[in-house]
Parts: sequence; structure tokens; C-alpha cells
Amino acid sequence: MLRNYLKIALRSFWRNKSFSLINILGLALGLTCSLLIFLWVRDELSVDRYHANGPQLYRVMWRQLSDGKRMAMPSTPALMAQELPKKFPEIVRATGYTNRHAHMAFSVGNKINKEVGDWVGADWFKLFSVPLLIGSPETALKSPNGLAISRKLAESYFGSPQAAMGKSIRIENKDDYQVTAVFENLPPNTSQNYDFLLPWEDFMKRQHTWASGWGNPSPWTFVQLRPDADVPAFEAKIKHFLRSYLGINSKNASQFDVELFLQPFNDIYLHDQTENGEISGGRIDYVRLLSIVAVFMLLIACINFMNLSTARSAKRAKEVGIRKVVGAERSWLITQFLGETLLLTIVAVLVALLLVGLLLPSFNQLSGKQVAMPFAEVDFWVALGCIVAITGIVAGSYPALFLSSLQPVRVLKGLLTIRPGATRFREGLVVFQFVISMLLIIGTFVVYRQVNFIQTKNLGFDRENLIYVPMEGDLLPKYATLKQELQRMPGIQGVSRMDYQPGDIGSNTTWVDWPGKDPTVSVGFAQVSVGYDMDKVLNMKLMGGRYFSRAFSTDSGGYVINEQAAQRIGYKNRTAGSPVGQPLTFWGKPGKIIGVVQDFHFQSLHEPIKPIIMWFGENNTYGNLMVRTQPGQTKQALASLETLCKQLNPKIPFTYSFADQEFQRMYKSEQIVGTLINYFAFLAIFIACLGLFGLASFTAEQRTKEIGVRKVLGASVASIVGLLSNEFLRLVVIAIVIATPISWWAMDKWLQGFAYKEELSWWIFGLAGLLAILIALLTVSFQSVKAALMNPVTSLRSE
Repeated sequence: MLRNYLKIALRSFWRNKSFSLINILGLALGLTCSLLIFLWVRDELSVDRYHANGPQLYRVMWRQLSDGKRMAMPSTPALMAQELPKKFPEIVRATGYTNRHAHMAFSVGNKINKEVGDWVGADWFKLFSVPLLIGSPETALKSPNGLAISRKLAESYFGSPQAAMGKSIRIENKDDYQVTAVFENLPPNTSQNYDFLLPWEDFMKRQHTWASGWGNPSPWTFVQLRPDADVPAFEAKIKHFLRSYLGINSKNASQFDVELFLQPFNDIYLHDQTENGEISGGRIDYVRLLSIVAVFMLLIACINFMNLSTARSAKRAKEVGIRKVVGAERSWLITQFLGETLLLTIVAVLVALLLVGLLLPSFNQLSGKQVAMPFAEVDFWVALGCIVAITGIVAGSYPALFLSSLQPVRVLKGLLTIRPGATRFREGLVVFQFVISMLLIIGTFVVYRQVNFIQTKNLGFDRENLIYVPMEGDLLPKYATLKQELQRMPGIQGVSRMDYQPGDIGSNTTWVDWPGKDPTVSVGFAQVSVGYDMDKVLNMKLMGGRYFSRAFSTDSGGYVINEQAAQRIGYKNRTAGSPVGQPLTFWGKPGKIIGVVQDFHFQSLHEPIKPIIMWFGENNTYGNLMVRTQPGQTKQALASLETLCKQLNPKIPFTYSFADQEFQRMYKSEQIVGTLINYFAFLAIFIACLGLFGLASFTAEQRTKEIGVRKVLGASVASIVGLLSNEFLRLVVIAIVIATPISWWAMDKWLQGFAYKEELSWWIFGLAGLLAILIALLTVSFQSVKAALMNPVTSLRSE
């Protein structure tokens, strides 16, 4: 029996080659999109999941009540990792982590390169599953001048991990460190990015003495809890742990307080955003969005298959009638048609696997991933088998039930008619397809506009022709010479320095005071040190006062603030309504406000502009060099900059970055997801049009004699095309009406993640609707015109 079913299926496929090809193409495209998204989602969900202690690992979060607002951040005092295990027996071990991904110059003999690494606690290799090739987890990071490096660095500098052990590496042409361990290269599915690790004691005592204070949150703190620990109870115990260290008591806790809470380590990568002091989302939103898109793409492909199969049902009707007359049971017919569908699905899956293999390199380049087809993993084949079975059953169920229900007497008499309920069901499927297509079209428009808005928004400073150079090695003591020489070179418009990049200022403080400040209220300010001429280099606009100037020796005690800070401080000058000239104490150092600059974006556009204080740092021993080039002369200026830096700092490789590129990196996720949605939206529309084409074929097939009668009675081709097309346009209009409020709600919710965004406009929905109507009209016009041009003699010959 199975052999006969297979023969019938193959004959049917061969007899209807175009129909089979369209069906396979539609299913293959839907499966290809779904598989690509499946691989992307699978990779996202696997990030950081390889650590053996993962279920017991947590990141300690800092929640702060300041100025009546709640905010949460992963930054904690550097001393916390040492103190927590002493106070709480639930903690097995803890470690600090700077999370800076510092680019530092390594030199061994004549070989000098920039490498990426962090400072971590001594128990790092006990908490995290990073295999050590050489060395011991107990001693790898114990020594203050110890250094753990990756296999890649060991092979690069010394030839092998064994040869690297015990050797000396000079870092930043300043300090020598001894290799005490070599660890395996980190896997691709990790959110951590380092090729070397330095001891926490080096961070605390030698490199960052400010970290010894409890009021300076900056590093991260990871803890490993006992497997039997009651996590909610432990969170309640550590909630007010910092109060005694920060001098918070019951009197001022209502106005300013700091709380601790835990975030599971496995959630950090996907849940990296906070709102109102709580974890609110992050990349998990895009995982969910694309997962829904994958399901919808597969549904569209299945619906497309149903419509095309039903459209060709008349050609199989007599076959069904004869088979029933000779004794075939309905269950056998259902099995046969489902089997044919599964066979088509298997062919479509094979085509999809081929397409995925061809598209995967481009997809990886687009998404920034390194995913591969996991042929060796059981879960992939299980998932693929489930997709085949579900797709085959969903796509083939309706055609199988429909064809097997036909009455042989009516079929063999040529009286095949379609019940109104069945017609409405198929129309409902087309409406569903175009609802999804409309959602994707509108989503594409909104995401594109928002990404374009981000890329073109005026940040309050000019990021064009602006270059960042890290101040390191001999450049630090030679900054005055460097700046003087650069200003003489052609192509360079201005030079200054800042301890952070202007679009990524993350340091905050509450140690700010001024006359009239409410002592019970703590206000958070961002802070950054800047050098002379920064206003000219960034092209910032002064709203009052002046910027730091060499003409005023007292400027070392002056402060420049933004409009938000001026508004929050609340000074009111009788003449100008400006705080310029008023006293301000920052970090315990009294001074005066000398200027107010226009608000500028120094953080992501996801965040509103906050108050910021800029303090004088021309002579700081750290930071970034800011160089503005003349328009059109960036290449020449960059060559001059590189030559001079190599002369003054020969032991450290010259590195730089462009401000506009750094800014775009902040929104890499939005750009990637936006591009993916563009491609998937196009494919979803294409597959939906195949379904619409199927329904148009079915309708034309059912109304062949009606069209013939109309033509005999004088109906024109245009009137018949309009008659057939109007039915489909009605379905598209219904889809537009349904999709518009849903898409408005979904896009508005997505845009709420940005503090600064493009508003939703009615024309977006109107344009999307018009585009859907035009696509539908073009799709059905082919079948409509074909039916209208048919010779009525052919269609009415049997009457």
C-alpha cells in the first residue's frame, strides 16, 4: 500500500510540476527563514551557559534611591567581593570584575601588540569554567604581579602555553608581570571578552587607589552561592548591607538609600537593561521578537501550501471519487494526502538546508555571529524532525480533510461545489497572512526611521571628523608637547583631552553640594574631567558664562555644567537667571560655576540626558586625546597624528577610533535586528503573495463558466478583472484594518525603550496599507487577466 501511495504521490508531483515547484519553494523559503532565526536564537540563548557553576552564580546589583528616583546598575564598590564572604555563610566565594575590556600594550622583546583584558579576583577560575592549560586555580591570580593569559597570547608571544609559563611580559611599557597561568581561548558564545587577566590586588593597590573607598561603585561583583541557599532570603539579608559603610541611617534613608539585589549570571547577557530600579529587559526582547517572526514565517508558508493545494483540488476530485467508489476509506485518503504533504515537506527541508548552508556566511556577517549548522547535535535533529512533522501536519491537514470529504456521486457527476464555510476559512487564512505581512512592513518602516533618527540626531556635540586616541605610555607625561605639535600640523583643527569618550560617560557621583541644597536629598550627577579647548573640539554650545581658559588661573577650581545640572541645582541670578559665578562643591573641593553648556548626549539615546559636571583635568594622568580634523583632510591629519604618536610613544602601538563609528557601535543590536526584519519582511510578503496567487487560481478555476457566460453577454475584460480582483482587495483591506492597531501598539511599546525617538505617524500605516494593496493587486492581476482572456467557447463547450 505504501508503495502505491508513493507512486501516486510522485505521479501527482510530476503531472503538476509548476504547482509542486511553487509549493516546495514557498515551504523552503519559510523553513529557511525559520532555521536561520532558530540558529540565531539558539546562539543567543547559549551565551554564558557553559559554566558548571552557572545556576549558583549571581551578579550583585546596586539599586539607588536618589532625588526621588530609583535606578539600578551593576557597578559596586571594589571592596565588596572581599567583604561579602566574611559576612554571609551562604556565599561560597566571590570575585570582582572590572568589565572594562581594557586595551593594553604587551611587549615581549621586540614584539609589541595591544591586547584586551580585565582585572579579576583570585577565585575567578574557581567560579567560572575557563579551563587552565598551565597553572593552578589557587595560585593563578594570587601574586600582585601575576598574569594569566590565553592560549592565543601564549602561542603568539612564546610559541606554546608551556613555553609561556613563568615568562615576563611588560605592560604599557611601565610594569613587568609574570605569566602564572595559561587558559584556553574563550568560546564564541561568551559575553566576556578578554585574553588576559590581572590580579585584583594589582587593581586595588597599584592601578586604582580610588577603589579603596566604599562610595566609589565601578567594578562588578560576582558571587557563588551554596546549592542549598535560599536566594530570596539571602537577597533580603544583603539588601541594606551597604548602609553602615555609606553612613546611611533611618533619618536619611527615605531620601537617599542604596540597596543590593542579585541577578542570575545566566540572565545577564539577555537581560541587561533596567527601569525604575528593576531589571526590565534587553536583548531578550529581540530574541522574543525574532522567534515570533520565525513562527509567523512558517505559518505563512503553511497557509500558502493550504491555499495552493485547495486551488488544485478540482483536478484530484475525480481521483478521490473513483477511489471511494472502489472502497477506499476516508482514513486511507487522509493518510495518503498527509503523506504527500510530508514528502513535499521533506523535499522543502532539504532545499532549505541547502539554502541555509549557502546563506549562513552572509547571515553571520550580517548578525555578527559565528553560528554553524549543528549537524552533530541531537537537539538540532529533534527540532528539525518536529518542524517537519508539525509543518507537514499543519500544511496538509486542511487539504487532506477537504479532499477526503468529497462525495463521490457529486464529484463524478461534475457537481463539485465549495461550501461557503470552506471559502471563508481560506479567505481567513489569506487575511491572516496579510496581517502578518502588514505587521512586518510597518515594523520595517518604524525600525528604519528610528535607526536613522539615532544616526542623524544632533547630539549636542559634533561627532563628524572627530578622532579618539587613548592616552597611554609616554603620551601622558608628554601631553603638552603632543598638543602643541599637533596644533601646528595641517589638517588638524583642534586638540583636547577627556577622561571618557564624550558619548560614553558612565561615572556618577552624589558628592555635590551648593548653598541652599536640601540636606535630605541626594542628587546624582555624571562627572568628567576635561582639558582646555574641549568646547571647540566638540563644538559644544555655551548657554552662559565661559569655558576653561588659560587666561584665568583660578579655573582649576571652576566647574562647567550642562542645562540639566543648572536646572537641578536651581540657582537664579537676578540679572540673567544663570548659575554662572555661584559656588559649587564637588568631591569636597569648593569652587565656582564658570559656564553652562547646552545639553548634549553623553550616554545612549535609551537614556534621558542627566545633569553633568565637567571639571578641569588638563594635567590628568589618564584619559583620551580628542582630535578634530579639518573637513576633507582626515587622512592627512591621521597620518600626521600617527607619526607624532610613534615618535613620542614608540613602545606602544598607535590606536585610534572615530567618534561616529563608536556612536554607531552603541546601537549595533538595533541595526542588526532592523536589517534582519527588512529581509524577513520581504520574504514574508513574497510567500504571502504565493498564497494569494493560489487563492486567485482557485477562484478563477471555480468561476470559469461564470466568466464565460459574462463574456458571451458582453462583459469586457476590464470588468471581469475588476470583479475578480475586488474580492481579494477586500481581504487585504480587512487585514489592514486588523493589523493597524496591533502594529501601533507593538511599535509604540518598542519605541518606549528609547528616551529620544521618532513619533509614530499616520502616514506610516497609510503607506504600508497602500503598499500591501499594490502588492496584492499585482499578484492577483495575472490570474484575473488570464481568466478574463479565456475563450468562452472553451469554458462553455460542455453546456
